[in-house]
Amino acid sequence: MKLLKSSFWLHSIFYTLLQRFSLFFFGAVSFMVLVRGFSKQPHGVETNGVWAMYLTIMALFETIKQGLLRNPTIKFLGLTEYAGKKKEVQSSALVINVGCSVLAILLFTVGGAWLSHVFKMPDLIDMLAWSALFVVLLVPYNHYEILLQAHYQFSKIFWAYFIRQGIFFTGVILLSFVFSEYLTLRNLVLLQIGALLAGTAVLYRATAPYRLRGFHYDTHIMRRMFHFGKYIFGTNLFSNLARTFDHFVTASLLSPAMGAKFVSYYNIVGRINNMIDVPSLAAADVLFPKNVETLETDGLGKVKYYLERMMGTILALIVPLSLFIFLFPKLIIYILAGSDYQEAVPILQLTIMFSLVRPLGFQFGSTMDAIGKPQANFYVSVCLMLFNLGATYAGLYFFEGMGAAYATVAFNIVSAFVLLAILKKYVKVEVRNIGKYMLQAYKDLFGFARKKLIKPSGS
Repeated sequence: MKLLKSSFWLHSIFYTLLQRFSLFFFGAVSFMVLVRGFSKQPHGVETNGVWAMYLTIMALFETIKQGLLRNPTIKFLGLTEYAGKKKEVQSSALVINVGCSVLAILLFTVGGAWLSHVFKMPDLIDMLAWSALFVVLLVPYNHYEILLQAHYQFSKIFWAYFIRQGIFFTGVILLSFVFSEYLTLRNLVLLQIGALLAGTAVLYRATAPYRLRGFHYDTHIMRRMFHFGKYIFGTNLFSNLARTFDHFVTASLLSPAMGAKFVSYYNIVGRINNMIDVPSLAAADVLFPKNVETLETDGLGKVKYYLERMMGTILALIVPLSLFIFLFPKLIIYILAGSDYQEAVPILQLTIMFSLVRPLGFQFGSTMDAIGKPQANFYVSVCLMLFNLGATYAGLYFFEGMGAAYATVAFNIVSAFVLLAILKKYVKVEVRNIGKYMLQAYKDLFGFARKKLIKPSGS
């Protein structure tokens, strides 16, 4: 494809895809091992539900904090008016990073008992208390990762994530097959902390050319960054809450045993959706800094082209995969979690085809932030979150455990219409162009395959 033939796109997309795929691969295989390890313990499905809830809480925190930090930092480092104040931008980002982390530690330690009560999972108290160390380590980890992303150093980010996830994966294998008596929720949290420490060390070494030399605090820059970032923070908070209501509301409304069971089912389906999201997230990671630069140099028309072309390419990749999962859900569930989780099959079938809307959501947020419209992104996320909250409550009330799946379908349908309407207003996006680029991706792939299979005469 013409878009991906330049060295920038090939290099950036390749390593970002590798990073996202390694996250999915290590996460999926670790999950498969843990599910089978927990199944040997009493109440194994419920234990897996508690671990799934903990991971959901921590992933939610990490994602929304990245929204507060990543996009504002990259945006301000890329603006020409701050070309001579990169140290001040870094310092301001670090202050916001520390402040956000302190609030999270207070929530997890002081409010851990409340969260445990709401979700009817007593084990969360101890796990969230230990997670304070995890939050502390995320301060340098997130800061270094953002610096590398701002300078398009995606290969170095990949290696940090690979080592972090690889260490956790190795620990899970050892706990499950060699030291099974130590396979506890607390030890998994401690293993997660150790893996993050190793990843932070890798990032520290990789950011040597870009790191802050001394602290250069600027109140004006910090206020501007926080004003820009607060909308992105809110957007990430509400959009990710909307995606995790099937976990949170299910656990809080249903009985403890049924709630933990269905949380484990929704976690399995969520992991499969995470696999579908790999190309979308990789594209969003690359497109945001590139669109910030493109808007300054080439204008909105090029941003529109990048969005339509990338959406078409992503859909060309994930439509066949989604169709395969829809046709063979029992096989996918069995491979991932075993025979104890076949009740998740109808949830997977119901949601997988409508999850094709998810790439639009990721590219929507990335594009709106890049063109300086985080307020519009925020308000859209709030409205969609409120709709999904109401739909999830109604679904669980009328249909019990399956209700969250019905709500997800309704949420994705409504989101598609809303997001496309907003993009048409601000970026002039055209749906037919997305379809055209999707078909073009298949044509390019078919043409490439023919060239490889049909060799020139005399060769």
